[in-house]
Amino acid sequence: MRVALVHESITGFHGSERVLESLARLYPDAPIFVLIHHPSATRGTALEGRDIRTSVLDRLPWLRNRHRILLPFMPYAVEQHDLRGFDVVISSHHAAAHGVLTRADQLHLCYTHSPARYAWDLYHDHVPPHKFSPIKRAVMHRFRQWDALAGQRVDEFAANSKHVAARIRKTYRRDATVIYPPVDTARFRADRDREDFYLVAGRLVKYKNVDVVLESFMRTGKRLVVVGDGSDRKKLEVLAGKRNHGYFMTRRRRFQREELEQRGALAESPRIEFVGELKEAAFADRLERCRALLFAGEEDFGMVPVEAMAAGAPVIALRRGGLTETVEDGVTGVFFDEPTPEAVTEAVQKFENQGVTAGPGELQCSAQRFAVPRFERQIQDWVSGAWQRFIEQ
Repeated sequence: MRVALVHESITGFHGSERVLESLARLYPDAPIFVLIHHPSATRGTALEGRDIRTSVLDRLPWLRNRHRILLPFMPYAVEQHDLRGFDVVISSHHAAAHGVLTRADQLHLCYTHSPARYAWDLYHDHVPPHKFSPIKRAVMHRFRQWDALAGQRVDEFAANSKHVAARIRKTYRRDATVIYPPVDTARFRADRDREDFYLVAGRLVKYKNVDVVLESFMRTGKRLVVVGDGSDRKKLEVLAGKRNHGYFMTRRRRFQREELEQRGALAESPRIEFVGELKEAAFADRLERCRALLFAGEEDFGMVPVEAMAAGAPVIALRRGGLTETVEDGVTGVFFDEPTPEAVTEAVQKFENQGVTAGPGELQCSAQRFAVPRFERQIQDWVSGAWQRFIEQ
């Protein structure tokens, strides 16, 4: 059985790339087809040295580093991957990888991290009614048409959570097998002493709602460490008083300078620390020592909260998305229902007053449900079962 792997692009190493890394270990001879590949992103991973085949987009220097304008070109580029000569194609999809062209005698299996949220459920957040919106709306409309059609090219779907399986049904009218993604739980210790600080970790982008957590902690004066980088980092540092207000740019909450001054947000908050991206060992060290992880965004699955539990840290999170499948309220974490500073403050206070019933060892055991060996077994079972069904048709 000759297998090919398809992934959108490898420009960083986040959750979807960890899934691809596991797939690459399972199928060591499979070439990997991507739109764009930055070799620095795969250095030191199981993907380093693999046969990675790129699209025409990777050969356009003026375009390959400008990810936000790639969307109109993705459908054409992904359809140019030449997959002749393979029996099984496994795509790792969150934007366009599911749109590859396969023949009737080829099995196409799609592991979906999420249908493109910016084109569907987050569309009105990404294309507000101003600033080039007629152009953006036209591009998104055309992409949605192609995306819905591409969803019919897949023989079988797998989803990274029940939450995403529901999105697949809504977007493509297709059922999906739920296979939770792999989390490297073995690299964490749960027996270290806890220190008096909370942690936020992940990409600093709009939908993560990190600003909500910052506002809460600026009001209460509790210590918060922010791990990660992203397009919203400067805005968040301004909000926390770590940058001059000249860097400030308005965002979802439409803060005005006067409002920020009234809240004291332009005064430096010495108990809020931005540490940027951390190496794996340094990140594990922070998780193993923090009092709890704060997570205010709606995630498809959410690997970082599972990593926190593997490190013995409870999770204080928004009750939405994939976290409702990984965190148990009152046992391994505390939920809040709205992404507001007030709700975060109340949840943190509840955690400090009542705690959670699971101890560090039990938190780590809970995280083992999502370990890498479990993922790889389920993927092998899914692929072999789908192949058997395919050849028996």
